[in-house]
Amino acid sequence: MLGLNFGLPVFGQLTGIIAIIFGILILAFPRILNYLIGAALVLGGISSIVAGVLLPGILSLVFGIIIFIFPRILNYLVAIYFILMALTILFTGGFSGVALITGIILFIIGIIIFVTPQIINVLVGIALIIIGILTLNNFNHWF
Repeated sequence: MLGLNFGLPVFGQLTGIIAIIFGILILAFPRILNYLIGAALVLGGISSIVAGVLLPGILSLVFGIIIFIFPRILNYLVAIYFILMALTILFTGGFSGVALITGIILFIIGIIIFVTPQIINVLVGIALIIIGILTLNNFNHWF
């Protein structure tokens, strides 16, 4: 098995840990949803970029910053982010098992957020926890 890019496997695992922690925080504290989602995306993006997973990392970083700047359109930004991440994971993951499952989950969540934005905190919290667990278990196989 190849080591993660730059010999820094800890950053790939860190992305999964960040996702799980922020997923739990979002479920526990939905009133500060904008800040939690923005911070999760920025930290996850930086971690992914350092790990050498550039496209998802840059996408996360950019959307995290945009969420801090435009918090009133959070639902739309998060929905677009999930759909773009789903497509990125599907196409860069080579349609492998974990990438396929993760991509489909993110795509469905993105569509649901567009249709029913009032449940964004539950969907985002659950999505981050699932993605964090999948990332911890299979980071080296995604990209």
